[in-house]
Amino acid sequence: MRTLSFYPPDGEFAVMNYRITGDFRAPFSIFPVVEQQSPTRVEVTIKIRADVPEQNYGGNVQVTCMVPKTTATCSVNLGASDMNQGAKQLGSTGQSAEFVSAENKVVWNIKKFQGGTEASIKCKLTLSAPIASKANLTSSLGPVSLNFEIPMYNVSNLQVRYLRIAEQGKSYSPCRWVRYVTQSSSYVCRF
Repeated sequence: MRTLSFYPPDGEFAVMNYRITGDFRAPFSIFPVVEQQSPTRVEVTIKIRADVPEQNYGGNVQVTCMVPKTTATCSVNLGASDMNQGAKQLGSTGQSAEFVSAENKVVWNIKKFQGGTEASIKCKLTLSAPIASKANLTSSLGPVSLNFEIPMYNVSNLQVRYLRIAEQGKSYSPCRWVRYVTQSSSYVCRF
């Protein structure tokens, strides 16, 4: 156990920010599947599982998937894949998805992604030019990137055991609370 002593500024402030580079269990798992139905028709299914405890949730989850530059149209269907047996499916309320043709990407937003649930999206792409092989297709797709914030959850299990405020004079009334937030900055899954 270590002790951190400091003089706090007025108002809310961050005591510590850190980055994990070693082994850890990621809070979300991404499972992308690509099916080439014809040289100009492709179906991309992305399933995401929230591997955090059920009492936690991912907030403002944004999934981005790059699509081929020759994509003419894209239709999206939320919650359209087979889920694992026994897994709870995240409801489609609070979800939205759109194809951003100017940037050749699909953006899927989930307002609240409850722990222990799964969500999926199926994108049906129509290409303006045929793709010759599966290798060319997978090289023109992806990666799938994920941004999220999980309040009151800590992947590293680093904890504040207690907070003690040593006051010289009682000129103010401090609020004693600690908030944990896990955030992603570069969570990427390649096809």
